[in-house]
Amino acid sequence: MKIVDKIKEYIKNNKQKVTLFGSVAFVMLLIIVAIAVVVKIVGFRISYEELESRLEKATYSYLQDNSNLLPSVTNPTMVVDANTLVENKYIKNIQKLVKDNSCTANVIVDYVNNDYKYQAYVTCKGFKTEKFVDTIKTNNKISQVGEGLYEMNNELVFRGQNPKNYVKFAGHVWRIVKINQEGNINIIVTDEKAENYGSWDNRYNTDQDAQRGINNFLLSRAFSGIKNYYDSNIKKYEKYLASYDLCVGKRLQSSVEKNGSLECSELIESQYIGLLPVSDYLNASLDGLCQTTTSKECQNYNYLATYNVKWWTMTANMKNTASVFLVNAKGYIESDYASSSNDRRYVVTLSSDVLYKSGNGTKDDPFVIR
Repeated sequence: MKIVDKIKEYIKNNKQKVTLFGSVAFVMLLIIVAIAVVVKIVGFRISYEELESRLEKATYSYLQDNSNLLPSVTNPTMVVDANTLVENKYIKNIQKLVKDNSCTANVIVDYVNNDYKYQAYVTCKGFKTEKFVDTIKTNNKISQVGEGLYEMNNELVFRGQNPKNYVKFAGHVWRIVKINQEGNINIIVTDEKAENYGSWDNRYNTDQDAQRGINNFLLSRAFSGIKNYYDSNIKKYEKYLASYDLCVGKRLQSSVEKNGSLECSELIESQYIGLLPVSDYLNASLDGLCQTTTSKECQNYNYLATYNVKWWTMTANMKNTASVFLVNAKGYIESDYASSSNDRRYVVTLSSDVLYKSGNGTKDDPFVIR
């Protein structure tokens, strides 16, 4: 029997199945045609974040073809308007890409450490690219009274019992300590799963003739421990971070300086992780009687005092070579041998360039960056 005859016989014997298959195929064809028509008329809408990415890639291509426009040491920043990219056919009309006629955009290109950094900024009716540091300032007006942001020592410092300074980062919850002069954001880890527990240092101390540790932070077990933790858990997020100088100078219990001058008399330069210096803890309290490390009032009106366990500061006690300051479970500062074991609440610094995604800084709705 010929092939054609076999097909005719199959259709005759399976007429119902063939009819059903034909109907399904016809419906699928209609759907495909309808989608094609919609795409042709309306087009795809990309997200605002995707628009940022496309603008940055387009700017990169534009400057590769016009290298004379690239920023340099003498002119480290330049701005490329989206219209320039559209006119030179490096990107399609941005309003059409996002289906939003209100959108404008540009790309800022910075020359940093012999490399180029691209960041697109998009402004639309329902979306705006916003730096995290600007969001913090918008949500927390500079204060003269009550909890919030204070201008202190040429920095913006969070103070009070419960300011809006919660942020999620690297899988943990942190509190924002301060914004430095460069706009970088100093944060301290606060959730329990981020614990890094151990001694500050447990070496043999010749002066003490005992295994009480040596209070030199650069050579301490605490520093090597948190650096190892950084390499294993946080380094993968380094693009969000800025290096900073660790202030590791010593102070006496009676010292009244709160401007960081004692701690910053000795520095470990360009690090990505550290602990909190005593002066930052003192400044977080709004109690006027918080003057020295012996002032128990420093636990009052102080968001850093609500951890419920002992944790190390980065500051050693100048009184001897074995003692270090810590914050106890009640929230005030004590001096103890470096060999004792307590939490190490590590501190990192977010770059001034990180972008805001969501949240209002409260415990229930912490800031989220992107």
